[in-house]
Amino acid sequence: MKTDPESSAVAAPTTEHLKEELRPQVNAIVEMAKLLKTKAESDENVQQILTAARALLGEIDREPTEPRDSDKALEPASTERCDVLHIEDNPRVFASVKLLLGSKRALKVLQATNGEAGFALAQTRTPKLILLDLDLPDMHGSEVIQNLQKDPATAGIPVVVISGDATPSQIERLLVLGARNYLTKPFSAEPFLAVVDEVIR
Repeated sequence: MKTDPESSAVAAPTTEHLKEELRPQVNAIVEMAKLLKTKAESDENVQQILTAARALLGEIDREPTEPRDSDKALEPASTERCDVLHIEDNPRVFASVKLLLGSKRALKVLQATNGEAGFALAQTRTPKLILLDLDLPDMHGSEVIQNLQKDPATAGIPVVVISGDATPSQIERLLVLGARNYLTKPFSAEPFLAVVDEVIR
């Protein structure tokens, strides 16, 4: 099934919609920064992350003076590319991956919170890599892989599954369907980065 990129799944969001999408992600970054700070109180970089995240939360909660202009300003360009598309509905997992790939590999990470939106974004943004959760709100990740494989525009994009399901038969099934690799949650940073490096470079 080919999804129209102009459909509601990826249509230009309103300011309030963007706030609701961003707030849990930024809150997750704040909580992670707090945790890191307790383990490395002298680390100025952690404090900078915490300060920036809190400032962004303040901007999210601030009422826009010109809603219509703000909506236009926040609308992502349909041709804007990303390095990694993360199809994941858990904001904490996405925030962790985005922070890790951004800080360690300077990669731009885009999120889709369901399979339909993820497929549409893969068609329009042409990422170098797709990180895919299996337990999505609208479909199973295996269906996302099948949709990607059927479309010539997305068939060549490597997919790495990140799932809490470590069942050998499940892993084998997803690899046969076309996944490049399969990582189980929770994962360690270095093995994860090694897989990303292998696929992208």
